[in-house]
Amino acid sequence: MKNWIFIIGLIVCPLFSWGQNFVYPVPPDSVSGRQDRINYMAEHFWTENTITDTAYFHSPRLLLDYLYLLRLSDEQDKCVQSFMSLACKQEQTFGLILYWLDRILYDSSSPHYNENLYSSLMNAVLVSDVDSVMKLIPRQRMEMMNKNQVGKQTNDFSFVTKEGKTKSLYKIEAPFLLLVFNNPDCSLCHQTEKKIVQNGLLQSLLNRGKLKLLAITPDADYEEWLNHPYPSNWLVGYDKEKVIYEQRLYDIQRLPCLYLLDKDKRVLLKEADYDRLCKYLSENSSLLER
Repeated sequence: MKNWIFIIGLIVCPLFSWGQNFVYPVPPDSVSGRQDRINYMAEHFWTENTITDTAYFHSPRLLLDYLYLLRLSDEQDKCVQSFMSLACKQEQTFGLILYWLDRILYDSSSPHYNENLYSSLMNAVLVSDVDSVMKLIPRQRMEMMNKNQVGKQTNDFSFVTKEGKTKSLYKIEAPFLLLVFNNPDCSLCHQTEKKIVQNGLLQSLLNRGKLKLLAITPDADYEEWLNHPYPSNWLVGYDKEKVIYEQRLYDIQRLPCLYLLDKDKRVLLKEADYDRLCKYLSENSSLLER
């Protein structure tokens, strides 16, 4: 119901003022179906006049409205191509658009994080005629997103345990594995650690062997890591050779960074924080209980 109220609001209130007036597209009377009206609005949201005006991109509000429509559209690919085709021709706003798309869709801490949609938008840039310099960031983002994709096997790596033994990710046998990239000097990592310890479902899965947790420190002072008191039912490792960061095996945007893997090390959840992990667990609790 809220989604439809939002769409109705855009249709009946086409004029908004954020410094300047932006006229939302109004479907003609001949476009009567709900989905058809959404598609029309998504396709006609931007024009050459609006997309050249930097005032519309001083904040992400218009892009958020557009991306909301885009997610509802069943002609998303067509709309993405139309939008980026316009955007790529506008030097004065192209950088701003990429900046906000990065913050809204690519940043794993964003409430609107959506790697699939971001990937579609960046691919549209890469196949466009825009200057090659402007393709640098999209190309780098795509290279990282193509690693450890959901549904595919994740990158393997070796680590050192606190006992000085060398082990590898793929040698850990478990129905499910929660991979926690962390740093003992990170306050948010400490908070997440406490939340995991206090999470009844996670503790039950750990205690019953349904899940294992591997805490990996990719870059920190070795002695500080060695002295940090991790929970006793966690596996703990240290990337002594700094391979994870130097070879960019994982797109770790911030710490802590959580990945959930199945028994074959296929990615179920990537680049997550604690809240996204809890959301996934609540939606897929029966999967982990098998």
